[in-house]
Amino acid sequence: MTEPGETSFTRTAFAAALGALALAGAISASYGPLLRPVTHRFGVSLPVAGTLISINFAGGLAGTLGALAGFTHAPRRPIATFALGVLGLGCLSIAAARAWPALAIGVFLTGVGFGATDFSLNQAGARSGTGRAVRLTLLNAAFGTGAVLGPAIVGWLGLRALTVGFAVAAFWAWAMAAGVLGITTAPPAHGGPGDGAADRPEPTAHDADGGAEGAGGAERSADGPGRRRARRPSWVVVLVALAFLLYVGCEAGVAGWIPSHLVALGYPSRVATAVTSGFWAAMVVGRLVTVPLSRAVAASRIVLAACPLLTLALALAAVPAIAPGCYVAAGFIAAPIWPIGLDWVVATFPGYRSATSWALIAAFAGGIAGPAAVAGVVSIAGVHAVPAVLTAFAGATALAFLAIWRTGRRLLRTPPSTGCGQGAPGTA
Repeated sequence: MTEPGETSFTRTAFAAALGALALAGAISASYGPLLRPVTHRFGVSLPVAGTLISINFAGGLAGTLGALAGFTHAPRRPIATFALGVLGLGCLSIAAARAWPALAIGVFLTGVGFGATDFSLNQAGARSGTGRAVRLTLLNAAFGTGAVLGPAIVGWLGLRALTVGFAVAAFWAWAMAAGVLGITTAPPAHGGPGDGAADRPEPTAHDADGGAEGAGGAERSADGPGRRRARRPSWVVVLVALAFLLYVGCEAGVAGWIPSHLVALGYPSRVATAVTSGFWAAMVVGRLVTVPLSRAVAASRIVLAACPLLTLALALAAVPAIAPGCYVAAGFIAAPIWPIGLDWVVATFPGYRSATSWALIAAFAGGIAGPAAVAGVVSIAGVHAVPAVLTAFAGATALAFLAIWRTGRRLLRTPPSTGCGQGAPGTA
């Protein structure tokens, strides 16, 4: 039976969601290979062209915040359909751009649609009930597949990728917008679509027994019998957001700086591009492998094993002879962290659906912060410092997820408050 606020997909809608995220992945991974074509077409320098990546993520953050507002105030509206409509409009703007300002506006608009699409479909997957981990993994595998194909399409089309490629992307986005209309959300138990119920804390198992200190829980007040006061540990949401910010910062930094680092090590640019595609391809394979693995192994164990292994792989990328293999291995190792991490957060803190919302918002902040941090260090210490910065991000990600694990265990161990009131358990 569908629970209040739970999302469901028709088969057509889920296929469209996969197609939409594949498109989002292709667009996101295409900006790096497009930088040199942009310099030739629009007469700007490579550093100026490189700002397109930041513009895209800035638009993505704006789109994510807009989608969050939609889920908070009108969770049953077709948010993903609207997001894909904006994505298509942005792609068409890029295809029609004839001057640098017009291109920058088109990239920002595409970023808005990209962010809202990524957020709304991941949010729908995270709220889809039974089979949630599998859906999240498949959705993110579709994104990774697109990320593999995007650079290859740019290499095939060359300068035409900015016109023909983005025009095709626009119509693809609009076709997927129609398909995702089959995503539906069950009405909340209390209140209408605009009451923000989707992000309110829900009672946990301990709450039903008289209240426990925990995620989304409450505790009895010492002020008098039967009185309860809300307890909202916002630090839990902050911790979750930090973990995903660091992870996406690491992932975006790796994908964006593989070519430059490998070329600096003496590898041909063609090999560097192939390794970048290999990174994304390994991530797709890793996420497909994660599907059966997640049925047998706890989500926390998968994530807590992947994070230190990712740190090790990126540290070893500093060794020139094995750097290409380390980057490809990093893609495979990192594969489960995002989808399984989201599933873990939902299961560990069931009363705080907003934790997943802020995780998705933080992801776009990480997409801005990660590459920017690498660029800042490179400007001081040179390209050979790339593995050190990426290793630092991966290590910090491991520590953040370890803190989430410790927090979840501590909340579960907290005994229910006894209180002296005679009010009914779980009531205000």
